[in-house]
Amino acid sequence: MMEAPPLVPGSDESQKGKPAGWWSWPVILLSVLAIGGAVFFESNETASRGDSESETSPAFKASDLALMKLEGQIVIAASVADPQEAEKSLEGIRKHVSGDGMVAAYLLLENFVSRGRETESEAEQPKWNVESSPLRNLTEKAIEFGVTESERKDLEEKLGWFADLAADRETGEVPRGGSIRTLSLLVLTAVGVIFMGAVFSVLAGATLLFLLLKKKKEGADLLQFSRTDGPQGICLECFAIYLGTMAVGELFIRELPVGFSPLVYALAVVLPLVWPLLRKVGWKDFRNSIGWHKGRGILREIGAGFVGYTGVLAIASVGIFLTLVLVFVVTQVQAAGMEGGGEGTGSAPVGPVTHPIVGWIYEGGWKERLLCLLLAAGFAPLFEEIFFRGALHRYLRGRLRFLPAAIITSVIFAALHPQGWMGIPALAAIGVGFSLLREWRDSLIAPMVAHAINNGVLVGLFCLAL
Repeated sequence: MMEAPPLVPGSDESQKGKPAGWWSWPVILLSVLAIGGAVFFESNETASRGDSESETSPAFKASDLALMKLEGQIVIAASVADPQEAEKSLEGIRKHVSGDGMVAAYLLLENFVSRGRETESEAEQPKWNVESSPLRNLTEKAIEFGVTESERKDLEEKLGWFADLAADRETGEVPRGGSIRTLSLLVLTAVGVIFMGAVFSVLAGATLLFLLLKKKKEGADLLQFSRTDGPQGICLECFAIYLGTMAVGELFIRELPVGFSPLVYALAVVLPLVWPLLRKVGWKDFRNSIGWHKGRGILREIGAGFVGYTGVLAIASVGIFLTLVLVFVVTQVQAAGMEGGGEGTGSAPVGPVTHPIVGWIYEGGWKERLLCLLLAAGFAPLFEEIFFRGALHRYLRGRLRFLPAAIITSVIFAALHPQGWMGIPALAAIGVGFSLLREWRDSLIAPMVAHAINNGVLVGLFCLAL
C-alpha cells in the first residue's frame, strides 16, 4: 500500500463526478437475494431432513456436531468439579437436539458425563426419529455394552469425536477418558480467558467511544475520512461486479468441478479491480478513494486496528443483545404455536446457523485447519473490507450521513453470511464497527486488522478445541 496524497476537491471532475451505472443497484439487490436465498434454502433443507432421516441422509451438519462437541467439552470439564451443574448444562443441550445424528451424539455425551451415577428416565431422553436404524442400534449397544474396535470406527465415521466417549466392551472403561477430561478442562480455561478478555475489551471500547463522542462535541476533528474526495460512482459499480460474481458462483458452483471453486472466487476479486481501468478511471485515484493506502504509516494503522477492535466489540455487544432478544421472541412464538399440538420428534434449534467453517475444522486435519484460519483471518478481512468498507461505504457516504451509510453497508454484509437471518443484528453491528474504523483512519488497514482479529480468535479457538 502507498501513502495517500491529499486529493484536491474539484480535481478531475470527469472521474470524480461520474455517476454509477444504472445496473449497479439491481445487480446488488438480486445478488443479495440469490446468496441469502441459497443460505435460507440450505438451512431449511437440513432442518427438513430431520423429520425423515435415513442412514444416507444424516440430517445434521458437521458444524452442528462441532458446536455440540465444544459444548460437550465444557460440560465434561464442569462435571469434574460440579456434577449437578454439568447435569443442568446437559439439559440445556438436550433442548436443542434435533435429528437422529444429534440424538446419538447427545446420548454418548450424556452417558460419558453420567458414568457411575443415575441417568435420566427414558421419558426425558431426546426422541429418535427412526424406529430402527444402524446408527440407533449401534448407539444403544455402545451405551449398554460398550463397543468393539471396529464398532468404534463405524461410530467415528458417523459422529467423529463422540465415538471416543463410548466405553470399551471388554474392559468397560473409556480408553481415552482421562485425556478427554484433561483437554476439556483446557478448553474451558481457554473459553473463560477469551470471555474475560472480551468483557474487558467491551468496557475499554465503550470508554473509547464515549471519549470520541465527547471530543467530537467539543469540536475536535478526529476523523480522517472525507466524504467528497475521489471517484465514487465507479466504487458502486465495482461492488456490484464483486457481489454479482459471488452470487453466480453461489448458484452454480455446486454444478462445477471442484477445481473451479477457487477460480470463481478469484474472478470475484479480480474483475471489479480491473473494472476501473476499463472505465478509464485512474487507478491511483480509485485506490485512494477506497482507502487502499497506508494512511499515517502501516505500523500506526495496525496499532489503530488493535485499539479500534475494542470499540468494534462494544458496538457488537449491542447487536448480540438484539440477536438474543430475537431468538427469545421467536422461541416464545414457537412454543405458543406448539401448545396443545402434542410432542414432536424434536424441533430444530432456534438461533443463528452455525458457520460451515466450524464443520470443516471438525472434519479436517491440521492442513485443513490451517487453511480455514488463513481464509478467515487473511482472505476474508482483506477482500471483504476492500469491497464493503472500501467501495460500498465510499459510495454511500457521498450521499448519506455516517449512520445510515454504515447500517446499509453492514446489513448487506451480514445478510450474505451463512449464519441466517437471526444472525444479522450481531453481524451488522460488527460491520458498523468496521465502518467506524474506516471513518476514523480512512485507510483500510485498521478495519482489516480488526476483522482479522475477530475472525482469527474465533477460528483459532475452534481449531484448538475441535
